[in-house]
Amino acid sequence: MSEFTFAMLVKEASKRKISSAVRKWKTPSCLFPANETWHAVVTQNGAEAGSEQARQLSAELKTHTFSFVHAEDYGWHYELYENGERKGTLEVNYETYDHSSIEEANVPLLKKLAVDEAALGRLERVLCARTPQTEDLLHSVEHFKQAMGFEKISWISYEYVSTMSKRQLDEIGARFSKPAATKRFLADKIIVEMLNESLRHMGYVYEERPEMSDWLYFVKRENGFDYGLIIDMTHKNTIEPRLFTPRNTGANLFYIAMRGLKRFEYANEAELRQHLEEIVRVFQQTGDPWLKTNRIEIFDANALYAEMADPFMAEYSFQRIHMDDRILFGGKAIYQGNLMQIEFTHFPQIASIVTYLVEETEKKSLQKFLSEHRDILPVDIRTVHFSFQNRDEFVQALERTFDFLRFYFKQKQAD
Repeated sequence: MSEFTFAMLVKEASKRKISSAVRKWKTPSCLFPANETWHAVVTQNGAEAGSEQARQLSAELKTHTFSFVHAEDYGWHYELYENGERKGTLEVNYETYDHSSIEEANVPLLKKLAVDEAALGRLERVLCARTPQTEDLLHSVEHFKQAMGFEKISWISYEYVSTMSKRQLDEIGARFSKPAATKRFLADKIIVEMLNESLRHMGYVYEERPEMSDWLYFVKRENGFDYGLIIDMTHKNTIEPRLFTPRNTGANLFYIAMRGLKRFEYANEAELRQHLEEIVRVFQQTGDPWLKTNRIEIFDANALYAEMADPFMAEYSFQRIHMDDRILFGGKAIYQGNLMQIEFTHFPQIASIVTYLVEETEKKSLQKFLSEHRDILPVDIRTVHFSFQNRDEFVQALERTFDFLRFYFKQKQAD
């Protein structure tokens, strides 16, 4: 699983002014603070239009903006604007990086904007090296984010934040904005009526999600997890059927069924209804069985924590002090040790174990600790995953977590 981040960063402008500027684009967006002086903006078309959108925000708000892209397996990129003019750009490809790229980065301006000059110095040393090591290039994006105070900008895109729960959105202070309703409401109504009637007996019902105004969700919810059918209406007079599970945010139904991507264009109500009938038929034959095969298996995660985590944590003098009911479907187990706690947390939306290290007042994820120590980690950080779909995968994810906690304890002892 790769990290894909598409975000714009806007310096020292009010939420109201940013929201007003973004609404003019007539595309769904989300706004939240990146740090005390910068705001992050993600839009539904950010992958294609992010650079131009960042330029427009910089020009209209008379400020600095970044267009920032991070594809973890491949590299990262930014374009820096000042009052609407591009003042710097940097492209870091992990396989083909050329140290001359630093010449276009505008390091002097970065120094004026940076909140951590030491981190910026580390970034500059890596990128100025004639033959930088791959491990150093992999960590360069972390130097950049630390230098600018953009640590929050990780796994960020409109598609990702739109799947967050209300609690998660409240935690980051996110605010969604969507364009005014268009005349396509009639098509929406026909789709909802037809699919609700056809899919309800299978357990799928329409669920309105205002933050995703161009996607219609037909959802089945079991044990805290959602899966079902999405009708993607992003393109005018076109519908694309997608299947989604906690681990897949939108696979084309016809790719799953026939290994061929398929969208349907319609010019009138009759054509739309005809396409929907075909979608229903293929969903009943292929889509629903595929979803059942790929849903999260039901098992007792609490018992596995008691059986596996309790003795492991006891080896390091930790005792379990709390465990939520039915933790697999959202919750946490907390272990108390000397002056610190370790939390195992589950998020149903992504079906994964996220481990937090709480030392007195500091709290960070195990994943972040591993990223900080990637230069001495015995494996490639990109292979570290804690997601699961069934009991066996959960056991493997938990054992994998224990392996890296051993590494954490060893480093803590060395320090």
